[in-house]
Amino acid sequence: MTKSEKECLLRLEEKLDQVQKSVEKNAKEISDLKATVNMGKGAVKALVWIGSSLTVIAGLFKYGDGI
Repeated sequence: MTKSEKECLLRLEEKLDQVQKSVEKNAKEISDLKATVNMGKGAVKALVWIGSSLTVIAGLFKYGDGI
């Protein structure tokens, strides 16, 4: 193996290491993003449930006034 081939292989190895680090970082960020999205979904569900409950209660009070 020539000196230039060894240098080329070393550069390729360094680039592969950089790509691997980037992929690991992206995987962690994706995991964090999924957790954030799931938390947001739960908050939206809770707000919809609370809003629906308040609307039903307000409707019952209004219906009760009409009788």
